[in-house]
Order: sequence, then structure tokens, then C-alpha cells
Amino acid sequence: MSSRITLILAGLFLLGAIIAGYWGLVLSKQPEPSAPALQPVVQPVTQAVNSAQDELRKPVVVLRRDVAANQALSNDDLAVERLLVAPAGSFQTLEQVTGRTPWRDLPAGTWLEESSFESGGPLARMIG
Repeated sequence: MSSRITLILAGLFLLGAIIAGYWGLVLSKQPEPSAPALQPVVQPVTQAVNSAQDELRKPVVVLRRDVAANQALSNDDLAVERLLVAPAGSFQTLEQVTGRTPWRDLPAGTWLEESSFESGGPLARMIG
């Protein structure tokens, strides 16, 4: 290549670099702040959500305090909690459990089911 073609190419590349730099500066400027759009006031829907969640909750009988084995349950020992997901086989009312006697010690907060009042586990019942 001749030196004249090299000079012309160098000039074109310099001109391209200047144009690209100017274009980059123009595009990187922050846009002018526009007037803030007024958003409509939305009424809180938390009350509706809470009532919908309350409808989905199911009652589950749990123990208020620790209960020793072979001690009959009274209403003072029991509480009804409303859970989103009720454990399978759990009791729903206090009347289902009041007066029954567990075969083992049960800690506070335990949800009650039929196996809470049976001796041994499923394997022990299968064996004999």
C-alpha cells in the first residue's frame, strides 16, 4: 500500500472515532426529568386478604401445656388453632378429645390425632 492510501484510511478512522465518541456522549446524557405521573389512590385490600385467609384456615386441636402419660385431657389442657394446612387425621373440636387419655407424654404445642391415644406405633400394632 502506498503512504497516501494509509493516510486516507487513518483520516477516515479518526473521523469515525470522533463521530462514535460524540454519539456516545449524546446517548449517555441523563434524560430531562418528566413531570411525575399521578397514580390513582388504591384502597388497602389487607382486610379482604385477611378475611379470605381466615376462611381457608381449618381448626386443629393442640395442647396448651405438657401432658403426662395416662392423664385424662381437660379443656384447660387443649386449645384450637386455625391453620392453613391441617395435618391429616387431626381433631377439629375439643369435644373429640376431652376426657381421652394419651399413652405417652405429649409436649405443649403438639397437634392431636388418633395415634396420640394408641399404645405403640403402627409397627407394634402390626406385630401383635
